[in-house]
Amino acid sequence: MSLKASFGDLETAIRKKRFEPVYFFYGQEEFLVEELIGLLKANVFRAADEVDLNYTQLYGHDHTLGDVVSSASEYPMFSEQRLVVVRAFDHLRKERTKEKQQAQLALFASYLKNPLASTVLVLAAAKLDKATLAKEPYPLLKEVSYEFAQIKDPGSFVLDRAKRFGWHLTPDAVKMLVSFVGTSARDLNTEVEKLALYAEGKAGEKTLTDKDVIQTVGLSREYNVFELEKAVASRDLRQASGMAMMILEQEGLKDGVFAIVNYFTMFFTRLWKLQMPSVRRMSQPDMAKELGMYGGQVYFLKEYMNYAERFSLGDIENALIALHEADLKLKGIDASDDEKLLVLTLIRKILSPNG
Repeated sequence: MSLKASFGDLETAIRKKRFEPVYFFYGQEEFLVEELIGLLKANVFRAADEVDLNYTQLYGHDHTLGDVVSSASEYPMFSEQRLVVVRAFDHLRKERTKEKQQAQLALFASYLKNPLASTVLVLAAAKLDKATLAKEPYPLLKEVSYEFAQIKDPGSFVLDRAKRFGWHLTPDAVKMLVSFVGTSARDLNTEVEKLALYAEGKAGEKTLTDKDVIQTVGLSREYNVFELEKAVASRDLRQASGMAMMILEQEGLKDGVFAIVNYFTMFFTRLWKLQMPSVRRMSQPDMAKELGMYGGQVYFLKEYMNYAERFSLGDIENALIALHEADLKLKGIDASDDEKLLVLTLIRKILSPNG
């Protein structure tokens, strides 16, 4: 039922101010619908003072189809156009009698055939099944329908979003980001934005790697390497082991082990550098640079300095050796068939090097 125009096509047309008189947006990816509504609001009006008088937002639970037609039929005030957005269009309040329902349906059909040129009408709904779409008033909207189903290629979506923030992600970074976050457009956009802010000020090419993803995106998950870091820094073997198992359960064995080993290799490498007298004499900005911390990462410098007091140089070197051994197993050089055992052994070696 939906038209084939992509999000990008719609976005381009709106930015060029080529507006349709009526849009029906629906589907699982409500985030994309919200983006388009925001884009319309930013482009329909020439000045901010036009918005207050000419932007109307209705909610389906509170209004009938007749209310929608009535609002869409109003003329703009001190502006060339009006924008009427109807949210939860799939939950419009119905009139009590079938006669009134049919009368409003006929009124709506008449409006769709001859919409007011000065009004941009946006009807927004959640995911709808085929049975629902076959019922009135949806067949009337066939020519103005745009479905936003779950994105089929999250990798391409991530690359496009990163480009908007001025960054490029390596293939491994894209793969890891998607494995951490999933395929939700809203979640992916949020994490890409966070990633871009986190890496602000990073020297060199504007390229983000899987290591950057591990450092940033992992911080937002329920069971994540950041929480595991706290348990390790507290030398709590039981909590660290349990947290690691939850990460493997949440992220999958392969991706979870990869994330843990890579993150803690970076973590203990930084602690090792902080043991060097030459580094400890540096100013905090120079120290952060030496540790490879940029933008928002600098916020965590004091935590790292605190963590460095909890581990001796020997502890850190033993941890790095254990991480190197785990990395060899991951790469198949010294293969291990049991990822859970590998991680539990790794954590025990890090926290109980003589145990």
